[in-house]
Amino acid sequence: MVTKGGVLMPEELPLGLSHVFAQTKLHVDNTEYVIVSFALDQVTSALFLISRLGVPFSSAVVDKDEVTLLLPWDSWYQVRDEADARGEARGYRLITFDIPTDLGLVGFIATFSSVLAEAGIGIYSTSAFTRDHVMVQEEDLDRAVQELSGFIERCKANLDAQEAEQGGR
Repeated sequence: MVTKGGVLMPEELPLGLSHVFAQTKLHVDNTEYVIVSFALDQVTSALFLISRLGVPFSSAVVDKDEVTLLLPWDSWYQVRDEADARGEARGYRLITFDIPTDLGLVGFIATFSSVLAEAGIGIYSTSAFTRDHVMVQEEDLDRAVQELSGFIERCKANLDAQEAEQGGR
């Protein structure tokens, strides 16, 4: 990613990607989240647990080494004593990039990850079929939203300037 003085420059993005960011709205809910790790042999019980809770935002990832659940802390707290988790990390907050994106869109996650990395903000990224989400530590939430909002506004301004330039020809 090209930066100028540590700031990601929207004019360096492909035009289509810049348009997507210019239309993106950020959604932040009021919920604390926890990321929970289970041994792979706990896959059935972990997935049953997430289905039983039926919470509005949750995620399950099963890879070759472990099962990871992303859940609201309040929901996890109610069942954690009956679960056989290997570890948990709480204090995360959700930022949703509230724009449907095509699965073939190249660079969206890389771009928002770079914006936050340049600000020194660690992330846990997850995606649904049409929307991307990022979890940040609660103490980084306001700064993350500010950095992302600023980038979105720079994308809008860049597109406006390009349209004005084309209209003036």
